[in-house]
Amino acid sequence: MAGGQVVVGVDGGEPSAEALRWAATTAARRGATLRILLAYRWRVPAALAPRGGLAEAARELADALVADWGRDAEAAVPGVDVRPAAVLGHPADVLLGVADEADLLVVGTRGRHRAASAMLGSISQQVATRASCPVAVVRGRAEPDGGVLVGVDDSASSGAALRLAFAEAERWGTELIAVRAIEPPLTPPALGLPPVLYDTAEAARALSESAAARVAETGREHPGVPWEFHGVTGDAGDVLCERSGRARLVVIGSRGHRGLAGLLLGSVGLYLLQRAECPVLVAHAEPRAEEAL
Repeated sequence: MAGGQVVVGVDGGEPSAEALRWAATTAARRGATLRILLAYRWRVPAALAPRGGLAEAARELADALVADWGRDAEAAVPGVDVRPAAVLGHPADVLLGVADEADLLVVGTRGRHRAASAMLGSISQQVATRASCPVAVVRGRAEPDGGVLVGVDDSASSGAALRLAFAEAERWGTELIAVRAIEPPLTPPALGLPPVLYDTAEAARALSESAAARVAETGREHPGVPWEFHGVTGDAGDVLCERSGRARLVVIGSRGHRGLAGLLLGSVGLYLLQRAECPVLVAHAEPRAEEAL
């Protein structure tokens, strides 16, 4: 569906510039407005924050910077509707505060100060794990191509990721590659107990068939999207990370826990946010009834 808002957080660093370019292209694909937000703040207690002329000068500088980045986006992707704005506040709080209005939030892998984190900045991680809308963390290859990659299992968050992945593949006019990675059981029977009759191959086959059926069911809602399903043995994080080198985008689900549904990412998601070779899109699922208790 055309329209809506793609919101990107910028700070002037190269990861931020890459995120801006990716967000502008994505907004054009969606027929959406590109909202560019520069959050700035005083690194002193609120009671000591500058006021008057100094505060006004800082606001004018921030406005000028974000306006320049808006013109860069318009030049890179002609025709996109760009709306730049500078906002006083902590970057994560500012972006999370507009999540309910956005169809997609976009951030880079880290802030301007690379020493703060070698791979994923704290602001990017806060936004990716806590936002109420999908979040794209732009990383890896500068201009990724290929299909949309998604990992599937039997969880609610995986279902949300699968639906979002099909929608993205449709927007980009590309294929979807769904992967069900299964780790073989490594725990031996308890000491002193008879071994459990457990057919590992049969269990893996059943899990793969269930995942494939789920992909096929979702795919019927997007008949124009070609898709492939791969049931493989291995660690899901390693498998998806390796395949991300040939993907345009990898889609992952958030993982809820009781009252914090949608606020947490599983270990696979965090692994991909740190190491994937293409942008990572986080789908936030609606909490299950039992998780909301």
